[in-house]
Amino acid sequence: MIPTMQLASATADVLGLALEYPAGAETSHVHEQFGQIMYIVRGAATVQTEQGCWVLPPQRALWIPAGVRHAFSHARPVSLRTVYVRRGCAGMPDWRQCTVIHVAALLRELMLALMDMPWNYASDSHADRIGKVLLDSLAAAEQDALDLRTPNDPRAARAALIARGDPAHTLPLSEIAHRAGASERTLNRLFIAETSMGFGAWRRCLRLTHALESLAYGEPVATVAAAIGYENPSSFIAAFKSVFGTTPAKYFSSSTSR
Repeated sequence: MIPTMQLASATADVLGLALEYPAGAETSHVHEQFGQIMYIVRGAATVQTEQGCWVLPPQRALWIPAGVRHAFSHARPVSLRTVYVRRGCAGMPDWRQCTVIHVAALLRELMLALMDMPWNYASDSHADRIGKVLLDSLAAAEQDALDLRTPNDPRAARAALIARGDPAHTLPLSEIAHRAGASERTLNRLFIAETSMGFGAWRRCLRLTHALESLAYGEPVATVAAAIGYENPSSFIAAFKSVFGTTPAKYFSSSTSR
């Protein structure tokens, strides 16, 4: 990630940065004066904040508000494109929480175009106009259906941590609830209150986030389905389609790197 002092010397409001990371890299950063859009053009990465944990393949981007510390990790090489947006600038999204967005073609091309622009461009320059259109497009972007937030209640947070360590879905709900120190009913109520979905639905979505990372690297659907506990690829594809509205093959067919 870029050092904060380099951002502090920039004069433009909307900045682009392209970075390549080798396998196994992990970084943690917070930028007090800039919100940012993290967008992976090749590979997949996990972003962890106090608000939640998200897996980002090439079709999804994450808005991180200014002042939110985030950890960025990945097991394999990734190509990252980041757009920094100065706190309080005109057109900045009023999103106080980390927000996952679907990257449509126009937004993608605007972000990639910004990678070639200087960080001290003049007002009403070509780069400035790209930045303004990008912010307009960002505000209108479709928020992703799979926005997996981490609950704050200690019992629910423990259950979430246990579930994250069991991507194959081998632990029964009763065991997770027991380890978390809550009844199944209480656990479900806590998740509905804090994540807008019951624990069972939250856990199913968690399985799909694990799948996204593997699918982004081209692993076969059958292999991915088995790894996260589905008995056959058909049931996995049906679950994937129920959340994303399309099959895994079509979901990833639109991805191209740059």
